[in-house]
Amino acid sequence: MDYLENKYLSLLSNRLRNYKRKSGNIINFSCPVCGDSDTDKKKARGYIYTKSSKTLFHCHNCTVTFGFDKFLKTIDYQLFSEYLVEKLKDQKTPQQLDLEEFTAKMKKPVFLNAGPLKSLKKISQLNADHPAKIFISERLIPNPYHAKIFWCPKFYKWVNDIIPDKFSEESLKYDHGRVIIPFINKEKVMHSFQGRSLAGDPKIRYITIVNDETTPKVYGLDTVDFKKKTYVFEGPFDSMFLPNSIATAGGDLVSTIVDLPKDNLVVVYDNEPRSRETKNKLDKAILNGYSVCIWPSNLDHKDVNDMVLAGMSEDFIRYIIDTHTYRDLKAKLVLNTWSKV
Repeated sequence: MDYLENKYLSLLSNRLRNYKRKSGNIINFSCPVCGDSDTDKKKARGYIYTKSSKTLFHCHNCTVTFGFDKFLKTIDYQLFSEYLVEKLKDQKTPQQLDLEEFTAKMKKPVFLNAGPLKSLKKISQLNADHPAKIFISERLIPNPYHAKIFWCPKFYKWVNDIIPDKFSEESLKYDHGRVIIPFINKEKVMHSFQGRSLAGDPKIRYITIVNDETTPKVYGLDTVDFKKKTYVFEGPFDSMFLPNSIATAGGDLVSTIVDLPKDNLVVVYDNEPRSRETKNKLDKAILNGYSVCIWPSNLDHKDVNDMVLAGMSEDFIRYIIDTHTYRDLKAKLVLNTWSKV
């Protein structure tokens, strides 16, 4: 085990239950992938060890085996990113690093055709004590998205400037601020958007406005690569935590994505085994030939954002989805076991 692996394992150690160094290259702890044991918290069947000059992780309970890179990436993506930067620096000459930095600066940027968004402030531009800034930060929305989400102090008036008379004069009397989540197409033009209320118990938490009926009402079209595995969520916030993800604006997800390439799509509904509506939605997705995520029965959290707030790493969540994705008859059988209705 080299210096860098030892360094990052030490940084991670306070999150590994029953962490103990058995010897210089053998470390034992409770497996963070399977939880090791629900009944005996002292059980520790996960091991980090060195074999043939490679550092590996293995659990004698769930039998999963990872290389050190994948283990760190699965448990804590932020630490993994920092580790990777240090590892790459160790492998490259100063001249290579200088050249890469210069090349990155020379790349032609692609700017959002802001249109009506020009009149709004990005979340990243707000003061730290602004309610919208606090709302987005407390949900742990990744920082890059703070520049892609906006604050609108007078939502109804702003919408009427885009689509005249969308809201009545009576509605304007009750105008209020909302967080704006723009839906952008490949040409960097906003085709739809959602206004999210900050109120604790609003009558309408989300308001979705469509200003281009020819484009599917899907968030993430500007960045998605349909040639790769693509996760489809019910709402934009969940999609912000996993790479190559898109989201609908609620409603009938399957009908919304019907014109998108199907082969690499994985439909991910909320974890609601007691909801007949969610079961019916999954039934429809399976019937239409989509791969679906059916969450493990011991998972208590409702959606991806809740899982992140509970301390799960984004890469670990993706691991759960990938290992609980099914289609066709297998999906139907697992769904019937998972559902509590």
